[in-house]
Amino acid sequence: MVRTNAAKQVAYTVAAVGRPWPTLTAIAIALILVVRAGAADFGLPPVERQANDRVGLSTATEWLPQAEGYAYLQRARAAGVGWIREDFTWSTIEPTRGHFSWSRTDVLMRNASMSGLKVLAIATYAPGWASGHYEGNKFAPLDPADYAAFVKAVADRYARGGTFWRQNPKLVPSPLTAIEFWNEPWLSVTWGPRADPQMYARVVRAAATAVKADHPGMTLLASGDVPEDFEGVGRDWFRSTLLADPELWRSGLVDAWSVHLYCHNLSPWNTTAPAQSRFDRLLLTLNLADQAGADKPIWITEFGWRTDAGNPDSVSEQIQAQYVREALIRAMTEWRSVVARSFVYTWAKPSTDPPYNLLRPDGSPRPAWQAIQGAIASAG
Repeated sequence: MVRTNAAKQVAYTVAAVGRPWPTLTAIAIALILVVRAGAADFGLPPVERQANDRVGLSTATEWLPQAEGYAYLQRARAAGVGWIREDFTWSTIEPTRGHFSWSRTDVLMRNASMSGLKVLAIATYAPGWASGHYEGNKFAPLDPADYAAFVKAVADRYARGGTFWRQNPKLVPSPLTAIEFWNEPWLSVTWGPRADPQMYARVVRAAATAVKADHPGMTLLASGDVPEDFEGVGRDWFRSTLLADPELWRSGLVDAWSVHLYCHNLSPWNTTAPAQSRFDRLLLTLNLADQAGADKPIWITEFGWRTDAGNPDSVSEQIQAQYVREALIRAMTEWRSVVARSFVYTWAKPSTDPPYNLLRPDGSPRPAWQAIQGAIASAG
């Protein structure tokens, strides 16, 4: 997507009215019948409601038994959500060089296909053989070629015409169309031993080149975060990443910027806090990328508000719901021309990151769950 200067200005300052989604066509109805047949063959009910292609959830069903994971995805799809974002964990999939275990991601892709959900795969977290650190998997790879080979293997299996779909002809193919390079590489706790913009650029170039060679239509996301400056964060990370390999970012190898827009307990409309603390700091990403000639769409791949009492960043459940709804509507209206998709964090078992979870410890949904559905209905 190319944005004109006028479109950028509108995106920065004016709220645009979203277009309503079309009603089901005869083709869509026919596809639903096919999905129903595929789900019935697997012994599970299908999901039939049309989804919003701009709204996603950060989920963790890769780690769940098949039926339980499907239940979470079915509820997400029934709410009108179109996408999920899941870890494709390198250390789990390729624990030893060249030996792949696809069992967890096969179940995930089967469930997503039957649910009618699209998947954003996070290719992340290195095995010890690739990083030299066997004490944990959140260390940078030593050789970009190793990461590139892993990401290409993911694409070869799950992209259009991939081996997984050929091995499962009864499934309606729902191929992988988007891959994100690592999760929060600007943090030393997820890209150890320290954030390294130069190495990240090398890793992205290697992986993007490998994937695009055989899957030119795959949407590839690189981190475009402008994070707050605190211990463990790469100083001036995004600017340094852009300078590390300007030609890479100007090329078509990378299609979009991923950003995480956590903003403490601030409203998504706040304009008084420091810019790097606010929800609208994606404008910093847009401006830096534009100055570097690397203008790309934004995917908000994580955002949310925590509700654990006693934390200075926490809000009430009612405020969480209000802020999530307003954030989604802002992304789908005011920022419609620059934000392709937005993923709320998190929809998973209640024990998964309880402060941010859209489910209470007893499994009941927090008001934010209804707020997401309201935002989808309001924005169209």
